[in-house]
Amino acid sequence: MYRNFFAVVIGLSVSIIEIIYSIKLIKKWFINIEFIPLKNLQYVFVNAPYEFFITLFFFYAFSALLGGITTAFFVQNAKKAYAGLTGIILFIIAFIHIFLYTLPLWFKIIILPIFFHFSYLGGAFIELLQRKKWIN
Repeated sequence: MYRNFFAVVIGLSVSIIEIIYSIKLIKKWFINIEFIPLKNLQYVFVNAPYEFFITLFFFYAFSALLGGITTAFFVQNAKKAYAGLTGIILFIIAFIHIFLYTLPLWFKIIILPIFFHFSYLGGAFIELLQRKKWIN
């Protein structure tokens, strides 16, 4: 039981750390938001061009996939279920994030469904690799 709990916590940590570092990385690609400090994240989101959000969408999807893979790797049974739980918790965090920051409406709509699905896909990927005996 504790192993499953810590697996979910590790998967969430990996996802959140990857999201934070991806925002830092993407912010450096755009000149008009490059020098805004990350602690003023609201100003970054208000002044960012739409290309920033498109790139951020792909990093969000990758972070959910990576969190699902990490969770499923450490869980013993029900890998897809715990990876899906990681996605649901990431969904709740993103939902709170939407209310705290000013984001474009199209970005608010498209980021919500990606967390559960990509986390679940990460769990299915690890389950497939273990079924084929490529990893233990």
